[in-house]
Amino acid sequence: MQYLFHPDELKKGVGPDASDLEFLSCQRIELDAENPATTVETRPDETALVCIAGQFDYRIDGITGTAEIKDMLYVPWKSTIELSAGQAAVVMRIGAPSDRDTGFAHLRFADVDRDPTKHQLYGSEDINSLRDVYMFIDDTFDASRLLMGIGRGRPGGWTVWPPHEHGDEKEELYVYFDMDGGFGIQCVYENLDDAHCFLVREGDMVAVARGFHPNAGCPAGQIAYVYAMAARVAGERSFMALRFQEEFGKKF
Repeated sequence: MQYLFHPDELKKGVGPDASDLEFLSCQRIELDAENPATTVETRPDETALVCIAGQFDYRIDGITGTAEIKDMLYVPWKSTIELSAGQAAVVMRIGAPSDRDTGFAHLRFADVDRDPTKHQLYGSEDINSLRDVYMFIDDTFDASRLLMGIGRGRPGGWTVWPPHEHGDEKEELYVYFDMDGGFGIQCVYENLDDAHCFLVREGDMVAVARGFHPNAGCPAGQIAYVYAMAARVAGERSFMALRFQEEFGKKF
């Protein structure tokens, strides 16, 4: 079973055939002078396009706009969207099978950042677990399976703490970016005696089909990532359907 995928592997796309994930897929799209435009067809998947570097323009059903870094586009199933960029940009395409029609949305980081219902602060300075969570596609958003956002820790700090798991309800993946030149450590385990721990850097992805999954950044830079969860049952998208590793805490 492969958990960790590097940027070059993600260019080809990673789905259930290459990981233990059942629903989520992930692809890295690079736009530059040699490849200034591309077309994305979502087919059976509801899809999020996340700008993790630069910015890009888009066109879908007569709607045009520009996505800046940390913006997300939610694109319904059975859709076609055109992307283009005048300079280097990196877009993460993350999808999961949908079961119904939904609507396109451009979710701007600036809007999420200033909305106190979407931008939450979790953890504690006392135990170095303080982090910002930006909830772009939460369980009030009209989607079939996806729950997505951005997490950002403090230098040398932990996030996803206390450890928790939601393998019966949702699988998850993390795409690391905006790491300030540092690296992080991502743990995945169901039992501490059989834990998997990975050194993660800018552009890496870790797949978490199930199990506890805390992570930490090195003191030289923050750990930051896009998180994406897919509900195993379409429509059952509760963000807080999870279980804590109670010896380390019982609430965020």
